[in-house]
Amino acid sequence: MRHEWVKIQHKQKSQADCPEHKTAAERHARLAVLRRMIIEHESEWVGALAEDLGKSPIDAYVSEIGPLLAEIDDLDRHIDRWMRPQRRITSRLMPMTIQTIRQPYGSILIISPWNYPILLALVPLAGALAAGNACFIKPSEQAPACSRLLVHLISQSFSPDDVFVVEGDGQVASDLLGLPWDFIFFTGSQRIGRVISEAAARFITPLILELGGRNPCVILDEHPSQDSIRQIVWGKFFNCGQTCVAPDYLLVPAASAERILKTLAETVVDLYGADPRQSPDYGRIVSEQHWKRLTYLLREGEIVLGGESDRDSRYLSPTIITGVPEDSPLLQDEIFGPVLPVLTYHGIDDLRPFLAGRPSPLTTYLFSRDRHLIRSLLPGIRSGSVMINQVMRQAASPKIAFGGIGESGYGRYHGKASFEAMSWQQPVVRSVPWPTPRLRYPPYDRRLYHWIRRFRRWLY
Repeated sequence: MRHEWVKIQHKQKSQADCPEHKTAAERHARLAVLRRMIIEHESEWVGALAEDLGKSPIDAYVSEIGPLLAEIDDLDRHIDRWMRPQRRITSRLMPMTIQTIRQPYGSILIISPWNYPILLALVPLAGALAAGNACFIKPSEQAPACSRLLVHLISQSFSPDDVFVVEGDGQVASDLLGLPWDFIFFTGSQRIGRVISEAAARFITPLILELGGRNPCVILDEHPSQDSIRQIVWGKFFNCGQTCVAPDYLLVPAASAERILKTLAETVVDLYGADPRQSPDYGRIVSEQHWKRLTYLLREGEIVLGGESDRDSRYLSPTIITGVPEDSPLLQDEIFGPVLPVLTYHGIDDLRPFLAGRPSPLTTYLFSRDRHLIRSLLPGIRSGSVMINQVMRQAASPKIAFGGIGESGYGRYHGKASFEAMSWQQPVVRSVPWPTPRLRYPPYDRRLYHWIRRFRRWLY
């Protein structure tokens, strides 16, 4: 089997280097195939997401199918303009015309996660195809229904020389990383991200790492609006908390903590009912292993709301927890589940060092009506993005370059950012064929040094 991977990967590289695969028409055609594959099999995608993650049809469309189609449409709309060579002239005394061309890398490996198994496999694929590459996808084995469907529909829709999907566990991923890819795109945990980075370094392979991680959500007003609370509750418990950009923990003013906790609890009931187990809009934990990890974490503080669980159905209710020790895994590791620790602070001077002293998250959420207060906080926030009075929308728009910094990863994608990340700039420099003066070459005239210094700005 591994022999087949090597054979297909090298065939992909040769196909991606062919001029015909660099044309706009070819790229439009590939995106059209991808769009048709999503639209014509929508009910199958929805069914697979329900089987793996308990997603309702609305959640499946809003969080995966809709953003994916928007991404494809945006890429398709702009490919011709982004492919157009950029020209400029440099140097007045020795003019050169510089034409910058975007070239595809070649064969791209995409390793996708289980929490959004369709979106996070096919959005990178759309960007890679728009940039003129061939792709090899390794979906997560923890979302088996979606993984099987990806294999089935992509094999029906694409030639294996263009797009190929292989299923398997961590050993399969390890074997794939032993091959010389031209580019790697990985979405997953920080631990695995380090392994991917080391593997890419062996071949000096460029890559994008989307690693998530511990996103703070800060309420700055003592009397936050009901809409702000609803946004936070929805963002935290959407997809059962299994979202890389979900609020990981909530910081609230100490003076109004009790009132905010009461409103949070009421809002959970308003959105998911008194028994969220019965709600058609509340998902399930992806696997028993993750369910065990999350239920173990419930011992780390005082439960204000929730905490109910069922092992057989992998159910864990929306849970709000306080009194969490600073060294608790709830604050040290990404939770990736429906558990919301609520912390308090006593003023902005208390808040600033707390945020600055933690690893860089994928995103930071700020809720306040005070624009001046938010503006004063922004310079000290180091995170992949900052979202003000809103949650998670930055992860679904093709207009917003999405990615992390530091421990939350590096590289940007979505829309134009995907096209630029998965292609490289090739400058083609044309010089005017004028005779070059003899003084340019050794032995140098002693006056040349002063002449260069004087006319430097016209030479370069």
